[in-house]
Amino acid sequence: MQILKDIFYIFFPNDCLGCDQALHQHESYLCTYCRHDLALTYFTNEKDNRLERSFYGRIKIKAATSLLYYEKHHMAQELIHLLKYKNQQQIGVFIGDWMGIELKNSPRFRDLDCIVPVPLHPNKLQSRGFNQLDEFGKRLSHHLEIPFMNKVLIKKTSSNSQTKKGRFARINNTAEIFTTQQEQALTNKHILLIDDVITTGATMEACYNALILIPGVTVSLVTMTCSKS
Repeated sequence: MQILKDIFYIFFPNDCLGCDQALHQHESYLCTYCRHDLALTYFTNEKDNRLERSFYGRIKIKAATSLLYYEKHHMAQELIHLLKYKNQQQIGVFIGDWMGIELKNSPRFRDLDCIVPVPLHPNKLQSRGFNQLDEFGKRLSHHLEIPFMNKVLIKKTSSNSQTKKGRFARINNTAEIFTTQQEQALTNKHILLIDDVITTGATMEACYNALILIPGVTVSLVTMTCSKS
């Protein structure tokens, strides 16, 4: 069996998502060099980490973490770009498996009931063909053994990209644009709200404000990447 695997690898090597070089057999998704370009946050087991502190005085989340720092011209930015705009959905699987294992082993995230992604507006979803959070959420669901509920939050209005907006522009751009459905199934639940990138937190804050209207709901946050500033 191993001989067949070796032969298959020679003719059909997996390429690194970061540099497009062929991966060695012990590597998956990223080569060792590109993995070293990833800056880990180590927030998952850290209470009152910097991400959580950024929401003080804004919303009352139970816990928050992010796997990687999002830095311009670094590997995390490249991965998110490939995921969102090049339909490289295996990146969601890769980060979801990594993050899922971290969360499962963390005492801070053991009473979660379900996973809810930040939604795309229906028009954007139709044009893109997928939500970049789907595979990420499904892998978290697998590891945490809780449902991935991608029909809970609804984006009511189509807003422009947040990428080049400042903090106040982002807040104005996301205010009151999310609503919820399936409220009865979420009553008294601890929801894990997920996104790909968090910078000012305006989008997560807007989603939280919609979810918290459901009786008894508590919310924790998880993102693939977060800004250092």
